Amino acid sequence: MSRQEVGRHRAVRGGAARERAARAQAVRRRQAVLVGVSVLVTATIVVLAAVRPSSTASAPREEAAAEWGEQAVLETVTPAAKASATPTPSPTPSDPKDFPQRGEGTFTLADVVDVTGSGGGRERRYTLEVEDGLPQDPDTVAAQVASVLGDERGWRGDGWSFTQVESGADFRILLSSPDTVDALCAPLLTRGEVSCRNGDRVVLNVKRWATGVEFYGGDLTGYRTYLVNHEVGHALGKFHVGCPSPGAEAPVMMQQTKGLQGCVKNPWP
Repeated sequence: MSRQEVGRHRAVRGGAARERAARAQAVRRRQAVLVGVSVLVTATIVVLAAVRPSSTASAPREEAAAEWGEQAVLETVTPAAKASATPTPSPTPSDPKDFPQRGEGTFTLADVVDVTGSGGGRERRYTLEVEDGLPQDPDTVAAQVASVLGDERGWRGDGWSFTQVESGADFRILLSSPDTVDALCAPLLTRGEVSCRNGDRVVLNVKRWATGVEFYGGDLTGYRTYLVNHEVGHALGKFHVGCPSPGAEAPVMMQQTKGLQGCVKNPWP
């Protein structure tokens, strides 16, 4: 082998050796990177394991939160449930406590009811009518009014008597919605709240008939008695009076719907 051939052979072997060395160095670098990543991942897992509670440790807190939330809901809902457990009894269909603000403006005549004690003394005849659109039954209202007008404690004890009729009445008793009351009582100012007597009309406000007033408390029957006696009293020529003295029985012609002025409620003349 010539010297030139030997030189070329050595050069080829040297290049191959350098290539093998470079590849080995690249492998060592990749291994070092992988080792570093592995160490970093392991350290992260260790840190997270130290900070994050185990599933068994967090269960009590989650259960407690759920229990607290349920208790909060119960505390909010239970009072309403208790309040509705004993609801106020609904009124009977013949004596409802609801009413519209405006009725139909027409009236239904009630059947004639025998008024106890009628036919003697200074007799006055009347019709009983309930505005259409109101839930109150005309015949039921007629019976309630007749029981007041026929009572000895009422105007009958003052020498008057009353007869319900279908026509030819001296005055009409009209149970009316608040808006109709305002129309029938004008120019008197009832403002949808009070009743009136206007000409031959004794106009009873269904709002007062159904709910009474605070001055009578829960005595709705007593207030209705007062209302009939007061407004019919106007039809008999009676006028308003005041409270005679504190603690005395209120005169029936006092405007007890608006207050008692120191008197005690009294539905009778």
